[in-house]
Amino acid sequence: MYAPIIGVIAISVLSLALPVDSAKTSRLVDVAAFGAMPNDDKDDTAAVQAALEECKKGSPVTLRFPRGRYKLTNTGKGPLIALNGIDDLTIDGNDSELIIDGPTTVFSFGSCRKVIVRNLKIDWARPPFSQGKVIAAEGNHFDVEVFPEYPVSAGMSVGALMDVDPRTKLYKRHGLDLYNCVTSTELLGPQVLRVNLNHQTTIRPGVWVVLRHYVYGHAAFYCERCSDIKVENVTVYTVPGMGFIGKHCRNIALEKFDVVPRPNTGRLMSATADALHLSGNTGRLTIRNCEFTGMGDDAANIKMGLFLAVRERVDDRTVLASHNLQILDPPEPGNVMEFSRPDVMVPYAKARVSKCEVLSKDGLQRIEFTRPLPTEVAIDDMLANASRTAKVRISNCVVRNNRARGFLIQNRDVVVDGCRFENCTSGGVWVVMETTYFCEAGGSRDVFVKNCTFDNCNYGGPIGECVLGAYAVLRGNKRPPQPRLHSSIVFENNVIRRSDNAGICIMGVDGLVLRGNTIEWACENPTWPEGKSAIYIMSSRNVVLEKNTVNPKLQGKDLNRVVNYGPGCDTATFTIRGNEGF
Repeated sequence: MYAPIIGVIAISVLSLALPVDSAKTSRLVDVAAFGAMPNDDKDDTAAVQAALEECKKGSPVTLRFPRGRYKLTNTGKGPLIALNGIDDLTIDGNDSELIIDGPTTVFSFGSCRKVIVRNLKIDWARPPFSQGKVIAAEGNHFDVEVFPEYPVSAGMSVGALMDVDPRTKLYKRHGLDLYNCVTSTELLGPQVLRVNLNHQTTIRPGVWVVLRHYVYGHAAFYCERCSDIKVENVTVYTVPGMGFIGKHCRNIALEKFDVVPRPNTGRLMSATADALHLSGNTGRLTIRNCEFTGMGDDAANIKMGLFLAVRERVDDRTVLASHNLQILDPPEPGNVMEFSRPDVMVPYAKARVSKCEVLSKDGLQRIEFTRPLPTEVAIDDMLANASRTAKVRISNCVVRNNRARGFLIQNRDVVVDGCRFENCTSGGVWVVMETTYFCEAGGSRDVFVKNCTFDNCNYGGPIGECVLGAYAVLRGNKRPPQPRLHSSIVFENNVIRRSDNAGICIMGVDGLVLRGNTIEWACENPTWPEGKSAIYIMSSRNVVLEKNTVNPKLQGKDLNRVVNYGPGCDTATFTIRGNEGF
């Protein structure tokens, strides 16, 4: 029975020296040649990493997995499949499945060029979360009967938790969304976990609960400073962190990259954090025909990077700056930085970087510019890297049943077309700027959201002002006092059905078109002042409202106005025509 296997190994070893395509002179590296045999239930980590070493010897190269299941185990030495500085690499899984044991990143690419990963599934042997039924709750603890498929033990950490309606299998409307509140866990009996909190519990027996043992920290794919990355026909069933992280890359294409709970398992969660987290990328960013279901955070966060605050003005060309959470995101020589006042956040100046030096572990950076800075540059002014923005195209994607938002857009030149959003506990698509905590940059422009549908979004944690919005939350949770934080925003032919707050919310925009949108059953249970209107607009100018349909009789019980103009609107620049229900 072993003769055929030996033959496969011999052929695979021979194939290492033979080009697959003579025109491209691509080498083929088969993981079976290094001992990674599918479906044998053995640990394949060392064999796959040996195959990686062979890939590093020259490119173009294709790393191939014969179809089947492979076990990979966290070695404690970093990502399982790590490649740096390699060009022209294809990883073809042939519809294989990688089963991961332990918290780790699977694929890590640094400074690579022309990388393709295709035809692969990724799962964890033990999901990084647990599900169960709350059977008792009192004082500062509650007890969970954890379902058998999630083995538990005393002392398991819990980074976040949410309660679930056992009937709908959705997170409860206005339910719990708790982080960093679990002090310890105890095992009371087989699969019965006591969860001790740092506050009095409000959870009720009978509900289900999802306990995230890991929230951030790992990824199925991590790419930094790479170019021309393509991932196609890949499914991530779960991951202790994010599905795909792209940082400071140029040209990323995701085609049928799905982050979804494993079918027929009853799992409510896939990634414990974002499906996609894309920061400071350039070139073209394409996301097509993807499904994102059951994440513990956003389907996609697409941002220019992080705001840096000026800590000291050293001389007329130099400042010291850092991020408020001490996260490093230093600019590079040649990058253009935009300067804004923290209370307004409308750029008042630009300057090109000549040099940047990280001075300390707390993220302090010395940034020098090519020319003298404006005299008005002051302490606490915010810097956004305007050079790190991509041409974003998202089409025919589905987002459903996740905690938090669908898409966060903090970028320039973006089209979201023909996507569906269902049961997102927070907003569907937010074009947003926030300088209160994460301080993610920056102001957006030329953003089109069209032909999308939003059903039952923005009903739970973290609940926001609207389903579809372009707005900002500034330091001290203040609203933008004037337009031009965002510009050239178009929301067209979208359908919004059911929201506890507003259907559409606009703040701080110069150049807005709302055309052909339909809103039904907004304002069902407002939690924000802006949420009592189907459409809320403030601090904006050059606005067109055209051919929208908002029937007052088909809205929530707490609708105050169909359209409400808040402070700071230059209504003389508004054009309103052909709408129904206004």
